[in-house]
Amino acid sequence: MTEIYSNADDCLELARHLKKKMGNKIDFYGSIYQEVISGKYFSHYRDPHSELDYLFEEGLPFYYKFCKEGFLRIGIGSFYPHNNSMGEKLAALSSFYEVLSEQYGDPTVFYTTKDDDEGTLSLQWSFANKEEDIQSLRNGSYFDDAEIDELIVFGEPRTQMNGYQLSDATRNLLAKQIGVPFELINLVDENIEDFVKYKTGKEIGIPEGAKIDGVPVRSYQKKISSRTMFEKK
Repeated sequence: MTEIYSNADDCLELARHLKKKMGNKIDFYGSIYQEVISGKYFSHYRDPHSELDYLFEEGLPFYYKFCKEGFLRIGIGSFYPHNNSMGEKLAALSSFYEVLSEQYGDPTVFYTTKDDDEGTLSLQWSFANKEEDIQSLRNGSYFDDAEIDELIVFGEPRTQMNGYQLSDATRNLLAKQIGVPFELINLVDENIEDFVKYKTGKEIGIPEGAKIDGVPVRSYQKKISSRTMFEKK
């Protein structure tokens, strides 16, 4: 299998597209004409005492490599030694996914690597050698300098819920509402508090004394489902 390398021309084109779509949510480091593009992602939040939108100033580091005919890989991490939450990083990854999926569809895999000081979450689209890439990631031979920790392959046999198999239309609807590939919904649900905070700029709250089925709710955040958080009001 011929090795495919990131292309500076393609990276430049994608950087311009991301900036156009994401505006002041992203800022690039140095030149955007190179084989590895890096920058900083900022989440928005709204001060409840103000009509203005603000940015989480610390931001999150991101990087990507891109070759139109080969692959696209994008990662979101933390500025070491600061350890941003999984929910915050998932929210940032969601923002990139929503833009990139418009052109490239769903990615091939999601993965993390062991002993990564930044705790990077990565998405990869494999446009060529897809099955070979998946196999190499599974058997640990894809990277020379990193070991895969968690690997999720998208588009594999459908998930059954309560004995029912979800249709493609249902899977796509859920993914679009939440802003991540369907297979990442459970991961979002496990980190729903921070995901919602950094994705929407609003913290999950509950009125004092509220109950569910007659039982006082001590932590609404732990009971809420990601599938209802993004329903249109």
